[in-house]
Amino acid sequence: MPNNWRRLMGRFAGTACVLVLGLGIGWAAATWRATHEMRDRDAAALDVSRERVDAEEMRLLDLDPEQRRRFQETRNEVFLEMQRLIGRSRPEIEGILRRSDEKIRPMLSPRQLAIYDRLEKSRRQGLPERPVGADD
Repeated sequence: MPNNWRRLMGRFAGTACVLVLGLGIGWAAATWRATHEMRDRDAAALDVSRERVDAEEMRLLDLDPEQRRRFQETRNEVFLEMQRLIGRSRPEIEGILRRSDEKIRPMLSPRQLAIYDRLEKSRRQGLPERPVGADD
């Protein structure tokens, strides 16, 4: 009887280890995937993000093809107007970002500063250019 009990407990322990290992691997894989999906979403260009939002809103609204076309035309017009507005405000935005840099940069370590510079470069590249003739 004791040998059967040991064998049964050994099988139970082995099964439990496999179950725990499987759960751990599944959890790690799900976490990795979610993290990368969030990074991809957050790092997507503004146009890509806007298209995703528009597609989801059109799906929720259950628009017919003509409504979808008009919806997208209107959204594109609004987006271009907003880009022009932001472009005209670019000097002010740059000033605000520069003041922010002056406060943040001194508190960062060299390693953090390298990361911060990379993040800021990426963010500033996403700002629309100042429109030609917008010298007002």
